[in-house]
Amino acid sequence: MAARSAERRDQLVRAGFELLGAEGAAGTTMRAVCRAAGLSLRYFYESFPDREALLVEVYDQVARGLVDAVTAEPVAAGADETARIHAAFDAAARYFEDDPRRSRIMFRETLADDTLRTHGAAALPDFVRLVATQLSPDRADDLSSAQLSMPISALSGALVSLFLDWLAGRVSATRPEIVAYATHLTTAILSPENETREATTRPTTL
Repeated sequence: MAARSAERRDQLVRAGFELLGAEGAAGTTMRAVCRAAGLSLRYFYESFPDREALLVEVYDQVARGLVDAVTAEPVAAGADETARIHAAFDAAARYFEDDPRRSRIMFRETLADDTLRTHGAAALPDFVRLVATQLSPDRADDLSSAQLSMPISALSGALVSLFLDWLAGRVSATRPEIVAYATHLTTAILSPENETREATTRPTTL
């Protein structure tokens, strides 16, 4: 019984991915998902309390795939911080190129749907922190601090716009060029040296 229930849930998530990646959130209704999965509405409620829960699960599966792709990317022994960040962004770019539906779910639909916008706003900075730890792995705790919340937020928005425009063809650049620019942007904003300069020039509050 549990195995059949898990199988039906997987069918619904796969159908949700197909619809969300092709039709967008507006076309990903419960009835459309059930129709695509070949299941009745009763089985939808067996797995998810509502449509929004399914959208979040589809987003999270795509996000987990991105993290897996980035963390599995081999990096040469002794590679410096820039090389590690470059490898992470190259893996991310290939992940989205391999299946454009992934980029639509993570980037476009978070602008179109309130549930995905709220969820993505919390999830995307975590991915940026994952990449940013390549600058200095022992700074993982620092990258979660309130002091870096503004640069992390700014970098998250910039990277979303960059990849979204590139994948949509609005930025004419090759994958190596996009990866190189994303690497430059990340190191420029989050390098420890830049953080030190900001701390010494930031005005104090009276």
